[in-house]
Amino acid sequence: MKKHLLFVSTFFVLHGYFAQNNNAAFAPVKEQLERWDDIRGPWLAASIEAMADRKAVPDRTFPEDFTPYEMLSMIPLRERQDLRQILQDNRMVVGNNTGAYPLFSTMLERTFCSRNYGRSYGDPHLKSFDRATYSFQTVGEFVLAKSSNGNFEVQTRQRAQDANFSLNEAVAMNVAGDRLCFYASDKPDGMQTPLRLNGMPIQLQGRSYYLPHGGVVRLDGRNYTIAWPTGETTVIDARGGGLRGFVNITVGIFDCDRNQYEGLLGNNDGFADNDFNTRLNTPRPNNIAALSIASAYAFDSREANQFNQLAEQEFQAFLAKDYAEEWRLTDRNTLFDYTPGMNTASYTDRSFPRVHMNLSQMDPQSRENARQRCLQMGVPADELGGCIYDQGYLNIAPNVPPTPNIPSPGTTVLNKVPRPALNNNEHSFGEGKYPNRPETISGKPNGTPNKPTVESKENKPFQAKEPTTVRTPREPEVMPESRPRTPAPERTSSPERTPRPSAPTQTAPRQAPPPPAAPKPSAPTQTAPRPSAPTQAAPRQAPPPPAAPRPSATQSSPAPSAPKPSTPVSPKPSTPTVKSGKG
Repeated sequence: MKKHLLFVSTFFVLHGYFAQNNNAAFAPVKEQLERWDDIRGPWLAASIEAMADRKAVPDRTFPEDFTPYEMLSMIPLRERQDLRQILQDNRMVVGNNTGAYPLFSTMLERTFCSRNYGRSYGDPHLKSFDRATYSFQTVGEFVLAKSSNGNFEVQTRQRAQDANFSLNEAVAMNVAGDRLCFYASDKPDGMQTPLRLNGMPIQLQGRSYYLPHGGVVRLDGRNYTIAWPTGETTVIDARGGGLRGFVNITVGIFDCDRNQYEGLLGNNDGFADNDFNTRLNTPRPNNIAALSIASAYAFDSREANQFNQLAEQEFQAFLAKDYAEEWRLTDRNTLFDYTPGMNTASYTDRSFPRVHMNLSQMDPQSRENARQRCLQMGVPADELGGCIYDQGYLNIAPNVPPTPNIPSPGTTVLNKVPRPALNNNEHSFGEGKYPNRPETISGKPNGTPNKPTVESKENKPFQAKEPTTVRTPREPEVMPESRPRTPAPERTSSPERTPRPSAPTQTAPRQAPPPPAAPKPSAPTQTAPRPSAPTQAAPRQAPPPPAAPRPSATQSSPAPSAPKPSTPVSPKPSTPTVKSGKG
């Protein structure tokens, strides 16, 4: 027990030590990124730290829809070389392979690498990352490509088109921790939108969609480009619609990540011969890779037919049985969504296909017509065999490998961002919404929410009039005249006039709001002058400043001068309180 506790405590101590070293090693990288761009640089550094901790990246505060890797690739070459030197200088400081430092190092090296592409298209024909090609007539769910670090995986679902042909109908992906699925047909929940994020339907609504952990989904025509935050890509070419909809899938990875992948698209080690090796070392036909390469470049030639006649049946049987079983999904590793009562076994048919079809069985004239059609569409030589197969048997239009919708460092220009503004799934950068603030740059959208506060201030001037009555020490001189006008019987008359039938009462509501701030007994003082016409005219003259000097002549004209100061003052100094003081 003591040894176990000692081991655990030692592990945590070393883990904390290495984490501190990694953070210290990443500090100069952060400084360099912030010097490069004071808005994009801090976001990039914070995103890489979040990715290392498997957390959501912060919201973008710039106009571009870039992933962290794409933003890193936008840094000029000279500055990226400086960052590489910083990593080399601090390499001895880092003690383990976790944290932001090693992740950033991997991403930075990828900016200097070329890309390799693998494909699954048509009636599925596959081209591995190392350019081995073969047909894969099977039904079920499979691992198409998966990285060893666990942040990248692409799975496909193949359904039967008829007794001998199948098509890709769905794709499931692990995008740095976000489970993203695309369903061309057979949606799991009946919703029409093809995309699901962690089981929930999403819509792009004419713009890029940001995934929580840094990935981006872009729609260009009918092609969906999924960009990983670490640089990998997958292009989904949606074809057809309804129950006959299918997809072509193009997966892009980096050439410098040698031998770090597995799945139907191979291991990316630069050698096509071992792309058909299985993890269990299942026996395979001899020269299987040579067969697939010969089929790719001379699929319909006499030499290829002679080479294939004896071996092709064995080759296809191996692919559909042993090789397919190696990469078939289970309920433990599937990324797809399922309707209640269904699982990956519901989409599996190990008896498929009934007959292995090949080009040698196709009518020569149909084969030649398909060949010419594929050449006219610019299909590359290593995909010509698959194109002829699809065009000749199923009349599927030729599919030229698509170009992923990703920014190019040579053509993309990053302008200076004057100030940060939110750019996420809820707000576009053009709206000008400040990050973590309710107001916007223009101030217009959120000016209206501030109106309630302005309206509340309109009530405060009525309360502010109370201290303004301090200037009414003169008013006690008038108060004796106002006392006889506010006898007890007149107070009873005020409720009689609450219906306010007379037109002059329209001026009374203007004075009615002040009484809530002051004692309500002031209301009788306002009703007292209502019987007389002069008292109604007095409130109209009360607001102008000239009414102020008139109180000095209170002896000459007591009646008109009394209501003038009393109308604003009577509700606030509360004349009844003066009565009670002298009573």
